Parts: sequence; C-alpha cells; structure tokens
Amino acid sequence: MNTLTKENKQEVTESVEGKDQKSTPTVRVYSPNVDVMETEEAFYFRVEMPGVDQSSVDISIEKDQLILEGKFVMPEESRGQVRLAEYKEGNYFRKFTIGKAIHSDKAVAKMKNGILELTIPKMEPKKTKIEIQK
Repeated sequence: MNTLTKENKQEVTESVEGKDQKSTPTVRVYSPNVDVMETEEAFYFRVEMPGVDQSSVDISIEKDQLILEGKFVMPEESRGQVRLAEYKEGNYFRKFTIGKAIHSDKAVAKMKNGILELTIPKMEPKKTKIEIQK
C-alpha cells in the first residue's frame, strides 16, 4: 500500500467546463464513468467507453487540464428488426484538472474491451534549499 506524503499529493478535480458539453437532438454527449487512482509515482485513470473504437479516442493534456474524448458510432450491421435500442450514437467527454507536476510526454494509454486505461507519471517534487545569509 502506498502512503502519500503531503508534498507529493496532488488533487485531481473535475472541471465544471466538462459538464458544459450539451447534447443536441442529433448528437448526444455522454459523461463516461471514470476511476482515478493516485500513487506517489503516477495518476491512473480507468475510463468506461463502451462501443468506442480506439481510433476515435482523443486524449489531450493542455497546461493542467486532461481532456478525454471519444465518439461512439452505431455499427451498420443489423441482426433483424430493432425492438429496443438503448445505445445511441454520441460523444464521450470528460475534463479534469490534474496539476502541472506531471510528465505529460510520458503518459501511456491502452484500450481494451471499451475500457481506456491511462497512466500519467508525476514529476519529482522540486526541493529548493535556501541558505540564510549571515
């Protein structure tokens, strides 16, 4: 079990802006379920995006904002007359504030069975010792 020190602990907060995405009659915007875990070394995100093809997932980190987007397109194949359709085409969107002390260039993402797993390593905390002048 990892013990977080106060110096290393960073907060991951969800931005209100991420919820400003509104569905329109033609495009739904889904807010996928996300698990966020933190260790001394990294942040881990597990994002549920059922039906989303890996090629339509977009992950970006700008300043201290992590933006997760994906697009679900209904497959054209049909197995008969539709009696109930709860899956609808639409976009997934979530935005988080993750702080600036990360290695965004070393982030790693994998997608399997509709689950996106993202690892973002943290930077070593800067320690500056200031000498007192005599």
